[in-house]
Amino acid sequence: MFTRYWCITMFIVGFIGHSLNLYVFTRRTLRFNPCVRYLIASSIAGYLIIFIILPLRLLQFGYNISLFVPSIILCKYLTFLCSWIRILPCWFIALASVDRYFFTSSSRILNSWSSIRASNCFIFLSIVFVGLTQTPILFYFTIDPQIRRCLGQPNSFQKFNGILIMIMWSFIPSLAMLIFGFLTINNTQKLAQNITGQNITKPKRKRTKFLDRQLIQITLIQSILFGLTSAAGAIGGMHNVLNNNLRKDRIALARQSLIGNILSFIGLLSPCISFYLCTLSSRLFRRKLIKLFHVRQQNHVQSVTNGLHMSLRTR
Repeated sequence: MFTRYWCITMFIVGFIGHSLNLYVFTRRTLRFNPCVRYLIASSIAGYLIIFIILPLRLLQFGYNISLFVPSIILCKYLTFLCSWIRILPCWFIALASVDRYFFTSSSRILNSWSSIRASNCFIFLSIVFVGLTQTPILFYFTIDPQIRRCLGQPNSFQKFNGILIMIMWSFIPSLAMLIFGFLTINNTQKLAQNITGQNITKPKRKRTKFLDRQLIQITLIQSILFGLTSAAGAIGGMHNVLNNNLRKDRIALARQSLIGNILSFIGLLSPCISFYLCTLSSRLFRRKLIKLFHVRQQNHVQSVTNGLHMSLRTR
């Protein structure tokens, strides 16, 4: 019951949130910012989570219908795909933190790494790198004939894979978010009184400073939540693996599975609610969102007015 309600709720919340995220981040004033490119990539990866991972987990744990067990090929490739996808959003947010450090750095060399070209390259490389780290799943996962479950074999690989996922999903991205987050704050404080931008008018300089400050704020807040939830998800996976030998009966198995699954589902929380974090933490994001509904309302009123004018003319 927990799985059913959790997955359905997160699907609805995530779909609405990521749709609005992509609308805001693809506005002309934002989409050419390299930091926003990472946030867009994170939202797209979030779409993959809610359209692939959540339905699979809903069927598997909510209705006892596993698409992993009909064949070994499905077992290997679906496990690989789910493991690959769920790690990506954390890496994109970590890269956004690194980008904000590059942007606020006083070094011209580091500044040059905060660019659209560099962000596109880093996004591609991170996708490939994370995928390569998960390739052992394709060789060592198979269907256990006794319990009809897709598991890593032998048991030593399960422990190795659990540790690897903890490192890739939680440790490396969280550490990067923490380190570069503090470095970005330090750079921002140093450059607060020395805003570059020669031949830039004061209003434009003020808008640029406001935009960069808001992006830093969005990135830092998402970094904290992604770090906490990914750590919970990784711990959930390790919890099931390390305590595998302690399961003595069905009740112990059910209790152990519930704890591990709850922690694992918490790991998928951040990709589904990132929109609501942006809305609550950023005045810039709220402005863009309000403008969306305001413009649509104006267009609706204008279309109604034009329709009335046409009907009057025909009379």
